[in-house]
Amino acid sequence: MKDKYSVHSDFDIRKHKKHFTDYLEVIIHPDGSIHYAVPSHQEYMIRFICKRDGVTRAQLEARCPREYYFDFMTWLCKESGCVSLWSDMIQAVSFTRAQVKALDQLREANVLHLDMAEGFAC
Repeated sequence: MKDKYSVHSDFDIRKHKKHFTDYLEVIIHPDGSIHYAVPSHQEYMIRFICKRDGVTRAQLEARCPREYYFDFMTWLCKESGCVSLWSDMIQAVSFTRAQVKALDQLREANVLHLDMAEGFAC
């Protein structure tokens, strides 16, 4: 039987490398756990915050300060504490030690092509 692995599976670096080439779209939770950004980075974080805080989407949107209306992803990263990550791009407000460790693991596995020469502070 074929190994069924997709963006709807739990993230596994070894399986990811086997099934995907030059593709990475994930969210890293504050605890360092990595999850595929399905259906999108923004929608994933909206659902994550709503579930965590027990609020509706409308209640969450109403919490967004006016200065973030045109920078909603930054606000979602700030509110969730999550890191939004692509193969060669990252969006976050801050990093936990666990998130930095997860970034290092992805880079060492050669699935993250982000230049991390400057490093991250947490």
